[in-house]
Amino acid sequence: MIDVQLYIDKSSDDNQEYARVDLFEDESMTLISSIQDIKDFSKIFADYSRTFKIPANDRNNKLFKHFYNPDVKGFNGATKKLAKIHLNYMPFREGYIYLQSTEMKNNKAASYTIIFYGGLIKLREALKEEKLTALVSNLDSDLERLTYNSATVKEGLTNGLFGGDIIYPLITSEKRLYHDSSSASPNYDGNIYHDSSSPDSTRGVAYTDLKPAIKVTKLIEAIESKYTLSFTGFFDTTPLDNLYLWLSREGGEIINYGTSGEISNSKSITGLTASSAPTDSNLTIVDDTWTFTQDPWASDSFDVIRYESEFNITISAGSYDNVVLKAIDEITGSVVSEISASGGNQTITLPSNVNYQNANVKNAEPRTYRIRWEVESFGGSITFTSGLTLRKKVAFETLVEDTYNAFNALGSTTLPEQDLVNHLPDIKAIDFLSGLFRVFNLTAYVQEPLASVPVIEVRTLDDYYADAVNNQSKGTIDIVDFVDVESHEIEVARPFANVSFEYKKTDTALMAAHEATHNKVFGNTIYSAPDEYDSGVDYKVEVPFSHLKYERLFDIGEAATSENSNLTYIQWGYAAGGSFKHEDSTTEKSTPTGNYSPQKIEPLLFYGINQTITDGNGINWISDSVDEITTYWRPSNSNEEGTSTTPPANSLNFDTEFDEWQLKVYRESDSDLIVADNSLFGKYYINYISGAYNESKRIFRYKCFLPAKILVRYKLNDQIKIHDRLFRINSIKTNLKTGATEIELLNLIPTLDNII
Repeated sequence: MIDVQLYIDKSSDDNQEYARVDLFEDESMTLISSIQDIKDFSKIFADYSRTFKIPANDRNNKLFKHFYNPDVKGFNGATKKLAKIHLNYMPFREGYIYLQSTEMKNNKAASYTIIFYGGLIKLREALKEEKLTALVSNLDSDLERLTYNSATVKEGLTNGLFGGDIIYPLITSEKRLYHDSSSASPNYDGNIYHDSSSPDSTRGVAYTDLKPAIKVTKLIEAIESKYTLSFTGFFDTTPLDNLYLWLSREGGEIINYGTSGEISNSKSITGLTASSAPTDSNLTIVDDTWTFTQDPWASDSFDVIRYESEFNITISAGSYDNVVLKAIDEITGSVVSEISASGGNQTITLPSNVNYQNANVKNAEPRTYRIRWEVESFGGSITFTSGLTLRKKVAFETLVEDTYNAFNALGSTTLPEQDLVNHLPDIKAIDFLSGLFRVFNLTAYVQEPLASVPVIEVRTLDDYYADAVNNQSKGTIDIVDFVDVESHEIEVARPFANVSFEYKKTDTALMAAHEATHNKVFGNTIYSAPDEYDSGVDYKVEVPFSHLKYERLFDIGEAATSENSNLTYIQWGYAAGGSFKHEDSTTEKSTPTGNYSPQKIEPLLFYGINQTITDGNGINWISDSVDEITTYWRPSNSNEEGTSTTPPANSLNFDTEFDEWQLKVYRESDSDLIVADNSLFGKYYINYISGAYNESKRIFRYKCFLPAKILVRYKLNDQIKIHDRLFRINSIKTNLKTGATEIELLNLIPTLDNII
């Protein structure tokens, strides 16, 4: 038998103080662990969680503060507590404990049911259902709100903003771009040729054609900041250095987002100053936000305390079509309340019946709000004064109301700005993060001992297994002495007939043209087992992102004197498709268009490359005044340019596709298999997936009794040795008290697998 010790952090501050929990002598404590399951290898954040009972004795009742008695307060079962399990007083696992329930017998507490979670619960629990927009307030303050005018967008297109954290890539959502130096009729407005001798202000790239993009690592940093955790490993490596997320929530140009079809002018109200210091300890007013906590445990009724706000503006100057007042919760990124109005100078009030109580309770946990106020005008800029009243209402026998006038007659003017929260794609933060894990086949685990700021190690699966040499075991553990070698099961390791790797379907013009021509979706791939191994079951690894095929432009006005001699240094992306719209010069537009219909696409990842145009064929810029753009941010599926013989080091294509910049498929000229396959599948999946389909690969199932000295040493990336054969752990299920273990192993093949 193994002596199991369970300890729970009983401290209420950062100074951890653990107390030992009494366990039932005969209670089975089983733990199942798996880092990557060959039967479900797209599962993200694999970790363990187990439920077990402990006695409701004096020690445990004191620790859990008689949770079963609602009249005794002090232990919130819905909040996690740091915990650790020792085997024979040797550290085994660290994680978090939740108190689930109390079993009563004869009106007395008999046992508590608790759940022990691995460290990754911190990440899953933190992100919950929150959208990516909830991260905005945790970005660098400069990134939260961007000035939206010709000069700023031009700078973002040519050099980038804030050191390249924000760029404006050459991706259009409506205008179809091409390059025609002959200016032959019809000369559509998407012709970006710049004629220095006779500049044309009616065709080319305007600032309203472009949308911004944010560096993915900035969103990772915001996740770390918001949820008090730290990532280390893959997110700090080259494949993410110039990876961007396009800020496009809707189809079409930004100018069309507003209710009146105009670019919005916005102003966040700053400089809040309370007329008197709040007497409510749950309420703080700092600069431009009002922060308070709705705590259901602070009173006997959820309806006792209610918070309200009343925000108003009085417009004194300016012209506009529509004005919108918003109260925004910076923690979730959601709009708590808003009101719109049209007309002339007037006073507009965001009503006082905004009741923050309604959404305060989830799983009986305290709910914190951080509210800021925003004014947005469409059709022009306005000058206004504003006022804000904050109220806390406490209802017992009579209504008690505390009122705080945060400011009154504070003058402001709306400016042409973009609030990042309005442009981040509509995707949950956990889905965004999981999507990155699926793109690069990443795995994660929390470093132990658990720190107050948990450190999450992120690695590619291949790197994770290779890192086993740094384990206490040096990478290999021999368990032959503890295994029942007389009785075990062996089965084929091939679980599926086909495994497909897919982006979300993207109905844009270039993607549709590629599929029609090649009968294949650009960027996707399928790994198929040989026909004789066909099990008839397919498996799909789908990421929550769109994918675009980009186009490097030829100068169609210049006759090619040799192959690709009229190729320009301009590559663009197009987020439009469907119907083709041809408008000639007889319409209301002075310059005809040849555009497709704008498409709302799923969140788009791309590599941004700051490209210099060296052939004299610059981009015609037509906002404010005509100018020639000779440096721009080029959207790409590759992280670098590559050469005619050497492919870029990293690609966002799952398959080895046509390289839009070099205009070639590297593998087609690779008769000697010298050129590396740097596709996502080739770099991050091929070893694991192709290994699973090797005719010699098997799943071995053993039963064994592992002693505490083995249980406290093994890691899921350790190689397991039984006689003269080496294995990799697929899953392991252990009764911690007896050491009885069911272990599922994959045999390692010397000619295929990386053996330590």
